[in-house]
Amino acid sequence: MDNHTSHQPKTMHTEVVIVGNGPSAISLSYMLAGNRPYYNGHTLSNEYLSKRLQENMGISLVEQDLPSLCDGLEGRSNNPVALLFDSLFHPDADLGADNPPAMDWKYQAEHEVPHVVLGKTKPGGTWQKIDGAMQTISQNSWMELPGVPFKEWLAKQRHTCRGENMLGRATISDVKDYYSDYVKSQHLEKYFRDYHTVTSVQRVFHLRNHVDSESGEVEPCCQNVRRNHTHCWEVRGYSTVMDDQGQVVARQEFCYVAPHVVLATGAYDIPNRLGVEGENLPCVVHCLGEFEQRLAQCEAQTTDPVLVVGAGLSAADAILMALESNIPVIHVFRRNPNDPSLIFSKLPKAMYPEYHRVHSLMKGKETNELYKALPRHSVVEITDGKVLVKAKGTDSLIWFDISCIAIMIGSRSDLGFLPREGRHLGVVPKWPIDSKHNTIDIDAYSYQSVHEPQMFALGPLVGDNFVRFGIGGALGIVSHISNCRKKDGM
Repeated sequence: MDNHTSHQPKTMHTEVVIVGNGPSAISLSYMLAGNRPYYNGHTLSNEYLSKRLQENMGISLVEQDLPSLCDGLEGRSNNPVALLFDSLFHPDADLGADNPPAMDWKYQAEHEVPHVVLGKTKPGGTWQKIDGAMQTISQNSWMELPGVPFKEWLAKQRHTCRGENMLGRATISDVKDYYSDYVKSQHLEKYFRDYHTVTSVQRVFHLRNHVDSESGEVEPCCQNVRRNHTHCWEVRGYSTVMDDQGQVVARQEFCYVAPHVVLATGAYDIPNRLGVEGENLPCVVHCLGEFEQRLAQCEAQTTDPVLVVGAGLSAADAILMALESNIPVIHVFRRNPNDPSLIFSKLPKAMYPEYHRVHSLMKGKETNELYKALPRHSVVEITDGKVLVKAKGTDSLIWFDISCIAIMIGSRSDLGFLPREGRHLGVVPKWPIDSKHNTIDIDAYSYQSVHEPQMFALGPLVGDNFVRFGIGGALGIVSHISNCRKKDGM
């Protein structure tokens, strides 16, 4: 690797910096590029919403009063703008319908907002890191982004058989390709900076006019400083250059300054840990990709069972992988298998038969000689090739010989580039940001941080863990920024 690094990178100026390049970030870029949504008149089951939209036909949703449109909406997101967007993008999806969108998109160049999208991988974010053979949890249409129906894209790729089964779920491989291709087909590549890792986001004040040497544009941030006496955000990090084998061959520092920064990093960067002795041993893995590699080794050696910890979908995926490879599994989880709060209880059996199979194994309703369930148990200690497990409420301790242990107990976002890892941003200040238990505290309609003006968040960071809801935050952010630009006369 060439360790040459520029210690004084040229400062580049733009209006919005988006940290993260997953589906939420891609959708936001699409809208900032000048693409605006309009209600197309399709009938909605929500008559009240239909009436409000029909009263403003011909006016972009970006220009409308979002609190009024969102009034009374209910659904599987706690964010009203996400529910509004989903109601129009996937009408009646929760009722089992697969209706066409009730919104059309129009490209309007005059509404383009200068921005950059910084991502550690190719466009698609975390989706680019997941095993491609697995199926998505959501239906394939729920994975799509504005303006490009997923099914139509699949048909054009001539691999519908690979990507779509009778249950309407896609493979991760198709989703990866779809997101990468979307950025190209929608002409968004000029905004994307792949393999860019952000290391610092902080407030700064720039009092002079700056002119971008590449575009010749006067930096909007500086105008805002003069008019509103407000701050900018300085985003620093480094980019990496990869060779054909995916190895890093060079690294270059970067620095962007902008009045608005958007956090769209998802929630899957840092695996949660048990915090037990031996968790750092080589036999322990915390992600499915590493587990898949270990299974290949186990197949060749036909060694001891693998032990899987957790009672969520990642744990179920690990169990399915092992069983499909004819490798014995010991499954350790703390809760009662009949606990109604387990995710399996919320998935339709007809659409997710493989997960219900795992749930049946956990409950003992189905048996498999390769599977052993240990409900209401927890891991106490890990040594090389052995795991000590304890039954809840007892002093019973059992040692198991294992070839690998997969700890699948969730993950969280890596916000190490923020002061105090962003803990001051949460609904519960000083606690770590968590997509389920302590999301970033935002204004319900603009997605602006309650604690940091001009900083925004969307997707899993605000509790929208499904693509169909995560992309709705883009509407709130673009609406707010559009209003700011109007006030500034831009």
